[in-house]
Amino acid sequence: MKQKLLLFIMLFVAYYMGAGNNKPLSYQISGQIIDKEDQKGIPYATITLQNDSAKVLEKQSLDVDGKFILSVSEKRKYIIIITVMGYNELRTPIEVKDLKTDMGKLEMLKGVAMKEVTVTCEQPLVKVEVDKITYSVESDPDAKTSNGLEILRKVPLLAVDADDKVTLNGQSNFKVLVNGKSSSMVSNNFIEVIKSLPANFIKSIEVITNPPSKYDAEGIGGIINIITIKKTFSGYIGNVNSGFDSFGSLNWSATLTSKIDKFNFSGRYYGNENRQPSSYGYSTNDNSNSDVYTHTKNENKSNSNALSNGFFGEASYDIDTFNLISMSYSECTGNSRYNSNSTARTTDINDSLTRSFDNYNTGKSYYGTISANIGYQKTFMKPDKSFTVSYAAEIDPNNSDNTNTVVAHLNYTPYVQRSTSKNMSQEHTIQLDYYDPVSKMHQYECGIKMILQTNDNNSQQYRNDTLRTDFSNDLKYDQYILGAYADYILKLKKFTAKSGLRLERAWNYGVSTSDSVVKFTNRLLNLIPYITFSYQLKENKTFKFSYTQRIQRPGSYYLNPYVDNSNPLSIQYGNPNLVSEVSHSFEVGYSTYTGKANLTSSLSASINNNSIECFSSMNASGVTLTTYKNIGIDDRYSWNSHFFCCIGSKFNINTNTNISYAKYASNNGYNLSNKGFNFYGSMDLRKTLWKDASCSVNGGYYSPRIYLGGKSAGYTNSSLEFSQYLFKRKMSLNVSASEPFLRKRKYISDSKGDGYVSHSENYNSLRRIRFSLFYNFGKMGI
Repeated sequence: MKQKLLLFIMLFVAYYMGAGNNKPLSYQISGQIIDKEDQKGIPYATITLQNDSAKVLEKQSLDVDGKFILSVSEKRKYIIIITVMGYNELRTPIEVKDLKTDMGKLEMLKGVAMKEVTVTCEQPLVKVEVDKITYSVESDPDAKTSNGLEILRKVPLLAVDADDKVTLNGQSNFKVLVNGKSSSMVSNNFIEVIKSLPANFIKSIEVITNPPSKYDAEGIGGIINIITIKKTFSGYIGNVNSGFDSFGSLNWSATLTSKIDKFNFSGRYYGNENRQPSSYGYSTNDNSNSDVYTHTKNENKSNSNALSNGFFGEASYDIDTFNLISMSYSECTGNSRYNSNSTARTTDINDSLTRSFDNYNTGKSYYGTISANIGYQKTFMKPDKSFTVSYAAEIDPNNSDNTNTVVAHLNYTPYVQRSTSKNMSQEHTIQLDYYDPVSKMHQYECGIKMILQTNDNNSQQYRNDTLRTDFSNDLKYDQYILGAYADYILKLKKFTAKSGLRLERAWNYGVSTSDSVVKFTNRLLNLIPYITFSYQLKENKTFKFSYTQRIQRPGSYYLNPYVDNSNPLSIQYGNPNLVSEVSHSFEVGYSTYTGKANLTSSLSASINNNSIECFSSMNASGVTLTTYKNIGIDDRYSWNSHFFCCIGSKFNINTNTNISYAKYASNNGYNLSNKGFNFYGSMDLRKTLWKDASCSVNGGYYSPRIYLGGKSAGYTNSSLEFSQYLFKRKMSLNVSASEPFLRKRKYISDSKGDGYVSHSENYNSLRRIRFSLFYNFGKMGI
């Protein structure tokens, strides 16, 4: 019933918004762009509308016949700028006096060679390349007043749901880069960082679904690469932002960017206090291995709050035209506290009570990240030819302290248990890259990368104030990775091919010490092929095919044999014998972009025969034992589609759709399998209400998700948002509501393992009202 109500409200709002755009526009400017020689329409030109003060009012790509209709709100003089590849820029003034102004046919002349010429180029909003899609943020007029998350909603293949969760092509296992470099702070706190980052600091956003050989082969379902603007002015600009919500959460941030002569600097500080109301639920386990501990029901309740803050800064110095030194530094820290209590009741095969106890859990955790990067770039007289070398270092401390108090009621021994963990990981990276466009037809790039990772984890457990050496562990784990790649690009008139190879060699050394010493060493060698073909059917209509391999090395969390028994009925431990996953990835895609509508659609397949899966079994006492094994056969086939449409100048629709079929099985004699369809769909409706004010409605549906051991339930999400700009758009006020039609959400999960079947239901509070205030300041000069 709630899903039908949500669907009805979204359709009603879509109808109302669309109906609002059917009203006669105040003033219209129309015309057609044609070739001066053959008098035919020029397809997909970019048109920019400015007022007589050179302020950009609207920018769009035209349709296949070069026709356009622009809407303005007042009678005055305007300037229209038209750009298209292969033609000289057309700049013409127009004065609006009537409701409709027809400019007729505007002739453009193909470019001619001249001894000296100055060209001003207006970039299109979306550019499709052989291995990526680029959204030009600096060409979007909304970037002046939006934040990074708002811009992400417009980018093809990206989706943002009501909880601000970002997915790429329907997947959440993507990697985030900033200017082509990885950053743990951005990766670990992506939503907080992108929400507080002003969009006018971003030059473009690249979406890479099948990363070429230049990028690391590990753990990447796709890449979002955020390219920041390198300012060419002197002075400073900045902003401050703060907000709160109905749960009592707070957030704040401040950003400052400055350029003095050859020195550039930008810094950003953010803080966030996140409060979550209590959640509750229960789980049941049916154990076929025992007639005494046959059925267990565990009821639980929990709450938590967290505090985090961080700083990100980058600087660069232009030694001269061809030499640049750049540096960056980031630091973030955070802590969280949580409380939970649960009651466990176990019955035998005749439904008689055989065991009962309560478990009270309190805990706190601390985490941090400190990273620094320094790089040197050498460019040459030859355009785009470059050589770069960089060094990066990162330190990640992570500590936790957890106490369990077990109160026994029947056939169980009471105890107080304290578990502590201190983890310190470090990473050092050296990278060299060389790119040489030999000619317009032939290009190549190559590079090497060396990574040293060290992990030191000390875990101790005390039972009734006595150290338990059998459940304490000291893990030292080192990983060395050497990678080298080479790519070749062939560009013809309408056909582009890119192929490459990446060789990665990894050495892993680990020692786990508790009552006994466990050593594990493995050496992994992967040769990763990559190939992509792209064919341009017509202007802005592109077909492509790509194939690559991706790998996933097991991290220290999966390898650590330390036994976590903080939940007496669910014990977890790692497996030091894991090896890397290897998956084969195929994709066929089609993209078309016009002035008012963008469509990207693709079919993809991923085949993996040794995936790392969570494997659980239940012993005769009704205790679930969970570890990880390379037992998965994981085949996925999916169709992804992104559609963006502008209706007039005040209303747009943004949709994302993902339909997939997954087939899972286990090898090595384990009798586990699962298969089925998954679906995800979202729609974002956005409308300008009046001057400097807009509202949006967002909704989505996630079908039940299947995995090797079971299935989780489907759910819907929705949100409403209103924004108003004040003080000549220097300040913005934002009010939003998450899940306005749903107070609590029920999460259901079913799984099975060796000798047991499990079912769980949990209820979380969702309805939340958010308020935020954003203010820009600064003074810039040329």
